[in-house]
Amino acid sequence: MAEAEEREQEGAFALWLIPGGAPLGRLQQLIEALARETGGPVFTPHLTLLGGLRGDGDALAAKLGDLVDARRPVELRACGPATGSAYHQCVLLDVALTEPLAALRRAAEAAFGASESPFRPHVSLVYGDLRELPAQRRRALAADPRVLALGQEGWWAERLELWSVAGETERWRCVAGVALASPC
Repeated sequence: MAEAEEREQEGAFALWLIPGGAPLGRLQQLIEALARETGGPVFTPHLTLLGGLRGDGDALAAKLGDLVDARRPVELRACGPATGSAYHQCVLLDVALTEPLAALRRAAEAAFGASESPFRPHVSLVYGDLRELPAQRRRALAADPRVLALGQEGWWAERLELWSVAGETERWRCVAGVALASPC
């Protein structure tokens, strides 16, 4: 096995909820526009259900099947823009921790053998170096009318995906995914 493939097999992974339809397009357009303006990377809009997963990608992907009973529709309700103090949480939309979202998180923790850790549901809009994006700049981005317009929207998560998140953001890729049931 090539060294790069071996690293990928034992790499870092995250379980993401992916919104669908028009909301996915609006979020993607905003992420791309803000990346151009800030010099940050472009990434797929998502809510990280579980992060910090380690192990074999194929074995982790197989565990998605353990979530069959938990794959009901999940509404993601934005509760306004916010800023964070981490590279992957510079500017974000906080998301309400509803009971269906909390139940899916618990099911994912059980399926993946993950220990409980703090959970701040959110959809990031800007990734970046905090030295290049000081607090004042992050607050200004969060107050941007384009961000505010999405700050109270609700979306349905259409997919649950396992992503390889080792290395630079540009190298991240979806390893496996499952469709969530339709909300209607």
